[in-house]
Amino acid sequence: MRALRIALLLVVTAEVCLLILALAPPENTLPADSDLPREQRVSGWRKAAELARTDTFELTYVPGDVRPELTVRGIPGDSSRPLAAEYGNGLLMRQAHIDIDPQLEDEPAEVKGANDAWWGMIREKRYLYVKRGKTLVIMSGLPREDLIQTAGSLRLVEVNNG
Repeated sequence: MRALRIALLLVVTAEVCLLILALAPPENTLPADSDLPREQRVSGWRKAAELARTDTFELTYVPGDVRPELTVRGIPGDSSRPLAAEYGNGLLMRQAHIDIDPQLEDEPAEVKGANDAWWGMIREKRYLYVKRGKTLVIMSGLPREDLIQTAGSLRLVEVNNG
């Protein structure tokens, strides 16, 4: 049983590391017609949700009332593309469609409206993971209390389907 738990922990850690690597800024840009992964800056949450092609959540509360810089990454036309939001107050938010076993967590967190939430450490940096439906939101860059309050303000972005 312990070996299975360790194996599951390694699989989840690998998935999270791959997600973070996929969300890292590219070193160079690609032509607009390229079918290779790229990043695409967008001007609003609705456009980001259309491009990400998965349930997308915006924050209704951000300390300092700053606006995000939104970037969708991945292969254009893919069924799910990771979304990055960077705020001027240091808050970083990443979200993507992903399945993670909620039993494997460093420390549980209580976030209003979340299906599951937990704290995790990667390279000595603390992250708050929030699962809403089939979307995983990863947040960092603020004190714990601010991250909890901010994560509690996640609201589903409505996308026109026509």
